[in-house]
Amino acid sequence: MEPDEFARQVRDALEHLYDPAHLEVHPLLAEVAPGTTPDGLSRAQRLRSVLKDAVEALRPQAGSPSSSPAWRSYLALRYRYIQGMSMGEAADDLGLSLRQLQRELRKGLDAVAALLWQKRDPGGDGPPDIRQAADLRQELDRWKLSRQPVEVQALVDETLWMLQPLLAQSGATVQVQIPAALPPVLADSTLTRQALFQVLRLLARGSPGATVIVRASSATAGVDLTLEGASLDATDEGWQTARLLMGQQGSVLTAEATPPAGVRAIFHLPQVSQTRVLVIDDNPAIHQLFERYLTPHRYQVLHAEDGDAALRLAAEARPDVITLDVMMPNVDGWHILRELTQRPATVHIPIIVCSVLREPELALALGARAYLKKPVDRLQLLTALAQSRDPRR
Repeated sequence: MEPDEFARQVRDALEHLYDPAHLEVHPLLAEVAPGTTPDGLSRAQRLRSVLKDAVEALRPQAGSPSSSPAWRSYLALRYRYIQGMSMGEAADDLGLSLRQLQRELRKGLDAVAALLWQKRDPGGDGPPDIRQAADLRQELDRWKLSRQPVEVQALVDETLWMLQPLLAQSGATVQVQIPAALPPVLADSTLTRQALFQVLRLLARGSPGATVIVRASSATAGVDLTLEGASLDATDEGWQTARLLMGQQGSVLTAEATPPAGVRAIFHLPQVSQTRVLVIDDNPAIHQLFERYLTPHRYQVLHAEDGDAALRLAAEARPDVITLDVMMPNVDGWHILRELTQRPATVHIPIIVCSVLREPELALALGARAYLKKPVDRLQLLTALAQSRDPRR
């Protein structure tokens, strides 16, 4: 069984963990529990035991901080698959949004698949593509996004410079057709260049002496950067890496066939926004989540993780809207709210309080424009932002 199919089967078995008929004939049995079953155990019970043991093996050591990423992934797996909670119940218990929970489940499933693969092949340490995906997600969870206005031409030129030695080896050529009047886009330059590099390399390797055409055009909410070539393997690790890199910053990467026998990859890049949102929260995961919520809707997100930085940035940058957490160390959100609503430089900025505390009346009484209970979902946030800037409210 190939590694990607193995990972899919692990997920399928966990999703049917308490369905004996499904597990009794599951293809994963031959991979992780070959041979005869011990006396008194059915095939389904044996596979269920192997899967439960694999999840428990991910339990962090005693003394690990309860807020650590390892605990989140482990508890996400346990609540969803072992205890059989719904996605909504698991998300509420963990204090996560559904999207955050999905991310933690993906990380956990990668880890379970890698662990079971290693037991299947004791001489290895997990299939490379599963390890790569898990390692990259962990790295991206720690990555501090820096989305700034950048020219598309500059992104392409810098990526082609990185790719030049590989192009020379393969004999491939790249034709760039980018109009001069394109607006700048909002992107993390490092992540975007790496994603472009991965896709350009795949297209350049598609056939001997391949020609790749790079085009760009204005779209409704930004710029579509299109890379066209003869072939692209969507199962390749490089393509999956590129999609993770773009998804991390809230952008979208898609692929489609082009007649008669070609393929194009499309980077959907958001245009530099005119609406700036300052997110004040001590939790880096909230900053990443709000980035992904807002980027496709032409918002530019600014970040502050403590009270001093929040007050300084609010006065200097004059954002259009502020989202404010309450439970923060040293200087809490109520104090920051009071300062923002009393200072001449920031008194006009609408503030949306986002908190696990159920205090909507207090938030509104102290000057907030709106209150959202955490975990905040995408539609709630977008609606609150739009309403906060409505002059009729």
